Amino acid sequence: MWPCLLLALALLGTVPPSCSGRASPMAEETEQAMGLEVPEEAVGASDTQTLSVPSAPGASTPTYVVVPRCRTFQQAQSFCARRYRGKLASIHSASTNAFLLRLVHRLSNAGLVWIGAVSDPAIPRPHCHWTDRSPWDFSQWLPGHPLPGHHFCTSLCTKNARWRSVKCKRRLPFICEI
Repeated sequence: MWPCLLLALALLGTVPPSCSGRASPMAEETEQAMGLEVPEEAVGASDTQTLSVPSAPGASTPTYVVVPRCRTFQQAQSFCARRYRGKLASIHSASTNAFLLRLVHRLSNAGLVWIGAVSDPAIPRPHCHWTDRSPWDFSQWLPGHPLPGHHFCTSLCTKNARWRSVKCKRRLPFICEI
């Protein structure tokens, strides 16, 4: 499994531009003029990369797709469901968190990517849950997160593998789990 994974990672190709937040109208026009903005239905294999997490023999192995195109959290969820019949990634272990971090590093230079967690205001701490309703059995929050007071979506920070609360309208690359 590892030699195949290493080969796949070696053949990945170019790194897409970073998407640190909402692009200005001028930046969007520039992307369109350069041919970087492609309609959603035209997104193909060259715009994504699919890899599976190595697991024990006989265990079910989730497959992850990194989508470097920036979308809001809701748009990312819809894209995963429509395109792959999947969902935004749920992370239930440190090894999966580390694997996804390595995968994103190879495919994007973005600082943050959407994962499938949200936090809702609650006292004394925000209530966190996965959008796929899987158990909340692991977290890797940056100190001070999840942020209190509002509904937030969650991103994986590619610099330190920690999770951050982010406004759901922000446009980020994302990881689908299929």
